[in-house]
Formats: sequence, C-alpha cells, structure tokens
Amino acid sequence: MSKSDQHFLDSFFNARSVAIVGATRNPAKLNHQLTENLVRLGYTGRLYPVNPNSAEISGLPAFASVGNVPGEIDLVVISVSFLSVPGIVRECVEKRVKSIVIVSGGFSEAGAEGERMQGEILNLARQNGVRILGPNTLSPINTENNLAISFHPCKETRRGGLSFISQSGLYDYKLHWLLGCVGICKILDLGNKMDINEVDALEYLGEDADTRVIAMHMKTIRGDGRQFMEALKNACSKKPVIILKSGRTTSGSRAAASHTGSLAQENDVVVDNLFRQAGAIRVQNLEELFGFAKAFEFLPPLNDNQTAIISISGDEGVIATDACEQYGFRLAEFNEETRSRLKRISPPWDMPLNPFDLGVAMQCHARNPAHLLAALSSVLDDEGADCLVMQLPSVMLLGMAVIGAAICGGFING
Repeated sequence: MSKSDQHFLDSFFNARSVAIVGATRNPAKLNHQLTENLVRLGYTGRLYPVNPNSAEISGLPAFASVGNVPGEIDLVVISVSFLSVPGIVRECVEKRVKSIVIVSGGFSEAGAEGERMQGEILNLARQNGVRILGPNTLSPINTENNLAISFHPCKETRRGGLSFISQSGLYDYKLHWLLGCVGICKILDLGNKMDINEVDALEYLGEDADTRVIAMHMKTIRGDGRQFMEALKNACSKKPVIILKSGRTTSGSRAAASHTGSLAQENDVVVDNLFRQAGAIRVQNLEELFGFAKAFEFLPPLNDNQTAIISISGDEGVIATDACEQYGFRLAEFNEETRSRLKRISPPWDMPLNPFDLGVAMQCHARNPAHLLAALSSVLDDEGADCLVMQLPSVMLLGMAVIGAAICGGFING
C-alpha cells in the first residue's frame, strides 16, 4: 500500500459509492450534469441521486435524503442552497459519512453570516471526524475510475500523469479540453479551503504514484506555512510542480477575497523565494501554466541540460541562448560528425553551429528542404545534445511532418 493510499484524500478520489444531494432530472439546470457526467463516463462505483421530488434520475433510483440511501456512502456531494447545507451535513454525520464535497457557494465569500455558517459546519465536521472539500468547489476528478464532479458536460477522459490543484472554478469550462486532449490524472478544486487545503493536496499528490506532474493555481496559502513548505519540497523532489500564484497585488488580494472569503496577505517576494527554494516552477499566467504542464506531461525528464538551438532568425537564436544560460542550461557541444553535416548546409562563411541560424541556411539551400531537414536531424544522434529547441518556417512544415516522428522519437526513446 502506497502512502497516498493511506491518506484521507484517497477516500475522495477513490470513493466506492457517491451520493449526489441536489441531483435533478431537469437538463436545463447545472446540477443535472453532476449525476449525468458520472453515468455518461461510466463511473465504476455505486451512484445514488438524492432528491425528495424524484423517483428516478439519469436512469438511476433516486432517494429522498442521505438517510434513505441503503448501505454505506463513501462520498457525499452537496449542491443545494447554502441555507440547507448545515442540515444535510448533520444527516451525513448521522449516516457516518466521512467525506463530503460542498459545491454550494454563499459562505465565507458572502460575508459575516456565511462565515458564521461555514464555521458551524466546520466545528460539526471536526467533532465527528468528517473531512470536507470546499465549500464553493467543483471536484474531485479521477480519470482512473471516471469520477468527475463538474457542471460541465464531460464526454470522454484521456488518462495521463498530470494532476491539477486549483482554488477556482475557471477550470471547469476547460474540462472538455483537459480531459479529452491533455490527459489528466486527478483534479482537486479546494474552493474556500474551509477544511482541506493546499498542504493536504500536495501531501497526497506528492506521494501519488499515478501523478507524474503537479500543476497548481493558488490564490491564498491557507494551511500552516512550515507544513506547506515541507509538502512542497517533498513533492518537488519527486516530480515537477508548476505554480500560478494570483492575488499578488493589493487589488488582486481584494478580488481574491470576493471569491474565497480569505484575504491574501502573503508578501509576494517572500512567496517567490519560497517557491524557488522548494524547487517549484513559478509561472505568471494561465498560458504559461498550461504550457509548462503540457511540456512536462508529454516530454520525459532530461538526462542533462545540454541544449541544441535551431532558429529561423539569428536574433531569436541569441534570445534563446540567453534564456538557456539564465535558467541553468548549457549549449551542447556537437561531435565532429554533427558539425560536418551542419556545415554542409551552412553558408560559405563561418557561422556558429549552436545556435544554428536556419534562416541563413535556407537562403543557400532553399531548393532542397528535405536535405536541410536531414542534416538538422543529425543533432538527434549526437550524444552531446540532451534537448533540442527548434523553430521551423511554415514552408518546411510538410517536410517536418515526414521526419517529425523521428525527431520526437529520437529524444523520447534515447
């Protein structure tokens, strides 16, 4: 049994039975997808829709309350008016349910009364050994057993090694792309972090054998700072961890509070240094977050950091070279055979072979792009190059399609 199997979050991701409180037959309502997704994807556990006004939902028998569900329930998902949530949590306690997801909003992010109600629920949970994800959350998602708690219609899942930790519903509308194209292992949206926070998520996914890459979007650090650093360092020692930390400015912190009810007070310079010390990769926007996540998901770790650069423009090659040195990479030293083949497609004057200016080479050999690509592919056989940064113009894309599999396969299998 792995360490992740012993963690309490395993009961969320690998629940053998799920009850959906607020399930509905009405396809026009968001809650319809909470049950429909699990049926459509083929969730492998037992599924219990809960709605006192329906006898059947999504082809399954519906129950009037949590207490009416026969047998044990591993996970209860609550998506009803926030005013009804405390009573349903009490029902779960009476049913001896230990894991609850509160999708409903209207708690700490909504003011003093919501904060009071959230505290009441938390006290009840702690007194009875119950763990709660949320409120104001959409998750968990686990592609291994087709568990997907989401308002977005999920039609397929593509399993991968990338797991997301988020504190935002903005990923829900991206699920079709994430689940169908990128390849996801698990997703955990922490919501208001009333109980479960980023420390718990990192501890679990850091030890999860199926998770090869962790991508994390944070607004606030809610858990204990020392525990967070220990969990982050441990995770970074085993797999890449990419973090997007929003709420970096005073105005951004206030905006974050309107969604989660927790004002971000962290000093951004301190946070930046802590991430760096732990070995995490900090990104600045969503484009970088998804870009790094896809790169680490699809490409294997490098054996070393010796880099070959092939660019269309000499200036772009210089920029790439600066970036390599800035981030600790070294320019590869090619062997004699590679140097000889690159010189054959070089202009008649001396020119650096790394970075290699493909734009100038094309001016001399434009009539034979296949010859150019064949010479460039010699870099793949050079043991002195661990990775290749390559830019191709549109006129050579057809040629790239012919040898592209060889280029990618050379590094992946080498």
